[in-house]
Parts: sequence; C-alpha cells; structure tokens
Amino acid sequence: LQGVDHSVFSGIDPLHLPEVLSLIAQRHGQGELYCALSSSIMALFSTINRERCIQQEREYHAAKIAEHKAKLEELDKELATIKEAAAMRSQDNVCSQSNKRRRT
Repeated sequence: LQGVDHSVFSGIDPLHLPEVLSLIAQRHGQGELYCALSSSIMALFSTINRERCIQQEREYHAAKIAEHKAKLEELDKELATIKEAAAMRSQDNVCSQSNKRRRT
C-alpha cells in the first residue's frame, strides 16, 4: 500500500472499512495497517452515530441509577427493621425492670 494515493480509502464505503482494515492487518502487517488507519480515520469516525452513542450511555447510567435506588430502598428497610427491633428490646427491658421492681 506504500505510495498508494489516500483517495483509495475515500472510495470505500465507510461501513466496509473495518473489514478492509482487518484484511490489511492480516495480509500486510501492522506497519501497513497504521498507514491505512491514518489515512482513513476520518471516514471511520463518520460512521459513528454520536447521538445514539450518547443515548446508549445515558440509558446505561439511568439503569445503574435505578439499581442503586432499589438497593438504597432495600438498605433503608433493613435499617428500619434493625431500629424497630432495637426499640422493642429496649421497651421489653424497661417493662421487665419495672416488673422486677414491683415484685420486691
């Protein structure tokens, strides 16, 4: 590919560039792959739908937030149960102490 005009890659459909680059890497090695990549990088970037990428990333983080909120609710319920049990034990201790005082 040395000496090949850069316009060769501009004639290739950007959706097929990854396959073409893969073949170059397999048949000609990393040096030729680097040359091909450097001359076709803008065509590769043009295939990326930035808006869709951002939407997918947003959906991912929204799902993570929902997971974290569910975990928070679960932990809050567990804490409430622990506090309730501690309050019941405290109340039972007060009742048993007052019963002991009455007996004496």
